[in-house]
Amino acid sequence: MELNNLTELELYFADHFDTVLFPVLAEIYQNKGQYSRAKKVCEIGLGHHPQSIDGQYILSQAELGLGNLVKAEKLMIKILDRFPNHIPAASALPMVQEQLGRSKNTLSKSWKGAQEVDPKNKLANEFLTNAKKSKKRKTKKAQAKNDKMDDFAISPRLATFTLVHVLKGQELYTRALDVLDILEKKGENKERIAAERESIKSKF
Repeated sequence: MELNNLTELELYFADHFDTVLFPVLAEIYQNKGQYSRAKKVCEIGLGHHPQSIDGQYILSQAELGLGNLVKAEKLMIKILDRFPNHIPAASALPMVQEQLGRSKNTLSKSWKGAQEVDPKNKLANEFLTNAKKSKKRKTKKAQAKNDKMDDFAISPRLATFTLVHVLKGQELYTRALDVLDILEKKGENKERIAAERESIKSKF
């Protein structure tokens, strides 16, 4: 069986719900922007393999794609409880928590965790550097969020699919499209970018 062959994987998974390969199929759906399918595969697979870190992380990304930030947050925290050095989860968690309006202490702890596993994490470094200067949290008004995201749009390094998911979850669709434009210029997965654009434009 070819692991990059969607049809073969789908047929195999249909006959073997208990396969440890379920994250492979889920990730293909995820990359295509088919978050509901990715979520379903992960839920089935995790029913048989609840300790699968890959399955848990892909499920968290599917939840992000569907705008379920709280569920995504819980999954990332669960992953980091077991594997504190999981870079993708550590990097994504504080961005999600920012959008959820978590406390300053919670954010500081998460950003420190992101910095510890990846000292080059620019967002973490900027947050921790400016933490002492900041006297009040970001407002939840959409315009303030847009202003905040202007900073993210400056550097291509800050553009990630996770950021796109977070912006979608907060209904900041124009900003999400801007990030996708940056990802396209960076040469990221074109098929996934197209799927994300289609998903976002359907919201207008």
